[in-house]
Amino acid sequence: MKSILVTGATGFVGQHFLRINSNNYLLKKVSLQDNPIINIDFSGVETVLHLAGIAHRMERTEDALYFNVNYALTKELAIAAKVNGVKHFIFISTIKVYGDEKDHLTLEAECRPNDAYGKSKLKAEEAILELITDSFNVTIVRPPLIYGYGVKGNVEKLMRLVDKRRIIPLGDINNKRSMVGVDNLVSLLNLIIEERPDGIFLVQDDTPVSTSELISQIGKAKGLRLRLVSIPVVFRFLIKKVMPEIYKRLFGNLTVDDSKTRKELNFRPPYSFAEGIELMTKNN
Repeated sequence: MKSILVTGATGFVGQHFLRINSNNYLLKKVSLQDNPIINIDFSGVETVLHLAGIAHRMERTEDALYFNVNYALTKELAIAAKVNGVKHFIFISTIKVYGDEKDHLTLEAECRPNDAYGKSKLKAEEAILELITDSFNVTIVRPPLIYGYGVKGNVEKLMRLVDKRRIIPLGDINNKRSMVGVDNLVSLLNLIIEERPDGIFLVQDDTPVSTSELISQIGKAKGLRLRLVSIPVVFRFLIKKVMPEIYKRLFGNLTVDDSKTRKELNFRPPYSFAEGIELMTKNN
């Protein structure tokens, strides 16, 4: 069994990774809040899966905190892992490194992050990629929105909306947004652990979906009969003017090109979007 050191084990992705792999790897959980990196025991560890970090927050957060945690701590951890003989470092980054200007993201697209979260993640990427040698592999994954059982944020809000209302004014939204089910993401991480590829990889479910499709699928998985009605154009315009961020998430497009991941790693998401939503709503 491979020995995997996991940071951020109590987080959303970390909990799923540990649950799925409890019998697949020797798992060593480390809290970077409680343990200075200098005190971490890397003995026997083949791979570090770095999931810990400060996520994008809607409330005001000091920029320094993003850079201290997402950049400085990541760099320090990767260097320590390399010095202590670890062979592979996996870093979960974000598509926010691209910024908010593009509707379709490729590996070749220029990264122009416009907030401290994206900037700190990109700086961490650049720092750890410089550490690659024949004996130390570095893999970076840039996921889009991740959904699954226990998810927080906007997807959780949509589930609450579905629970409370049967008529929802979010019909006829024909946008396309890439998402990835957490079980699909863990499947990719397991493949990366085995293959140890260097470089950056994008990931998504088989196909992007619209906001209306997402809500309908949540209702279907919960066994609820929903009626989605369209918002008049004038109200869409008002939302765009008054709440541009909300408008972008509900009506905007954001897709990723994960062809490198599928070709180089021969990766196919094991769960369909419908199956992923079913797993998400099972106990919610």
